[in-house]
Amino acid sequence: MTISPSIARRIESATNAVFGNAPVTRQVAEACRHYLEDVANIEAGRGIGALLIAIVGAKGQGKTWVARQLIRDEHIKKLMPSGDLVQDATTRLVWVGPLPPDNLDPSTEFYHPCPSSKMIDIGQTYVLLDTPGLTDSNHMAAQLAKEALSLAPVKLLVIARDQIRAASNMVIAQQIEGSYCVPVISSVEPEEIENGAPAGDLRDDLRSLREQLMLLAPSSQLTSELLVPDFEISGNEESSSSVFVTGLLDRISSLGLTQQQLGTSHDIRLAATGKRLHERVHQLIRGELPQLATAVDQLSRETQQLPERVLASLLGSESLLETGVRMRLRARLVGDTSLLWFPYRTVMSTLNLTQGAWDRVMLALAGSVPSLFGALTSFARNVRQNRDFTLEIQEGIRQRTQQQVAERLQPLCDQFHRTVLKLRPREDRSDADQRSTGMRLSGIEELQTRSQRIFDGAIESHATPSWLVQVYALVGVLLFWMFMAGPVVVIYREYFVASYHVFSGAESHLDAFPHPTPGLLFTSVILSLLPLAVYCMLVLTWSLSRRYVRRVAKQVVDEHEACIAQLRQSGVIRLEFEDELLQQAEFLLSIHVLS
Repeated sequence: MTISPSIARRIESATNAVFGNAPVTRQVAEACRHYLEDVANIEAGRGIGALLIAIVGAKGQGKTWVARQLIRDEHIKKLMPSGDLVQDATTRLVWVGPLPPDNLDPSTEFYHPCPSSKMIDIGQTYVLLDTPGLTDSNHMAAQLAKEALSLAPVKLLVIARDQIRAASNMVIAQQIEGSYCVPVISSVEPEEIENGAPAGDLRDDLRSLREQLMLLAPSSQLTSELLVPDFEISGNEESSSSVFVTGLLDRISSLGLTQQQLGTSHDIRLAATGKRLHERVHQLIRGELPQLATAVDQLSRETQQLPERVLASLLGSESLLETGVRMRLRARLVGDTSLLWFPYRTVMSTLNLTQGAWDRVMLALAGSVPSLFGALTSFARNVRQNRDFTLEIQEGIRQRTQQQVAERLQPLCDQFHRTVLKLRPREDRSDADQRSTGMRLSGIEELQTRSQRIFDGAIESHATPSWLVQVYALVGVLLFWMFMAGPVVVIYREYFVASYHVFSGAESHLDAFPHPTPGLLFTSVILSLLPLAVYCMLVLTWSLSRRYVRRVAKQVVDEHEACIAQLRQSGVIRLEFEDELLQQAEFLLSIHVLS
């Protein structure tokens, strides 16, 4: 797993946000600093434009002796003592080669310039890095050795014969992930080597060592073990040196280290370094993980269930939806009626706006003033309800979701903050009430738009057909004029007779022309409107029955549910929960999962 420097800084920031000034915060910061140094070393290689070979291992394994065998300059060899004695042990990073490293620190590093002509020829220019023992009791030396492990793509892992089964080898193995590794087994008794191959217990020990190395460093490329006879037993150091050099050249040649392969090693070493950081951070915070995980899981569980709970109540109550459907269908029935159908359209509009008060409308037509006032009151109420329902269709979903999200989630956020902040030192909990939480369901705008289309589509598909609307209107108009035609025909007949007498020259008087009283005409209109109103009531009731309205409302609900499911599945609708503390806590828990 490759971790960018920015992620390392985020780990440090998240730890600080969750644990405050606790000791674990400083320890994680130190681990992140070491990681960033390792990354810088891998990326830059300390500015060495040549192959870097690091000699690594525990203390007292013969690392410096191995380094001296690759150097032909006797003067430099004398400057590199080796041994188990404190004064002989390597406690600094020792660089040997034709190219010096960048940013050399004299207090912890030393560079021996050595031309390539005075080093064993491996086919390309290289620089040697002799490291202190990784298990050195000198903390500074051990830390230098650990940091140096990330520098070189090629590592000579030196292990003494009697230390093959030592636990320290496993610690080192975890640090060589992604490298080209040549296991060098030093101080091997001559009788354990037969024709250059291990024999007896050594063969079994090497098999166990290789299995453990492959398990702990699966991305490393291991060569066969290079066995170096113990010259203190044989008394022939030159022979042991020759065996080592010859075997090393064979193994370096078998690796075929091209630039492409070294680039692959670079990526793998970066990933291994990131993995070590994850493991280290997990190790540091694992004591607090159960409490942290419990707090995060409770809030995360609620946030996952919240969209479903909120969306389930988006359409409001069933009765409210049916009322809205009925109003829209009635308005559509009136709107589709042509203005030519007078007074049918007028009566239908009046009844539509006074639904629930039709009895008072009828009494008002009969001349009851109180009933007229009640009808006007119902008219105002229905206009307001229609306006409110229109706004509900346009903005209701957005408003309700935001309100419900805030009401349901804020108490959980407060509880989460209190639980997590208990992980911090007591003196560092003062900002518990200063954190802000942003929460909203994204995708509600899209749902609101689709909701409008769903509702309009349902009304469109279930509205009374236009041809049937005109038939209703024609029947209503005929019904009105069937009652109104009597007085109108009588009046106009007398008017036409009087006019005829005038134009024919017959004796006529103004009294011959009809002059009905306004009350007569008003009474005639009222009497004609009453049956028309009853007819309109029947049309509205029959065409918009309760069963029909419920069927339309059910279709609206079903289509909304399908739409919501589709939007949630596609990720359009999701809870955007912008809580800094939760994000930091979840990030730390993700490190635990990756580890």
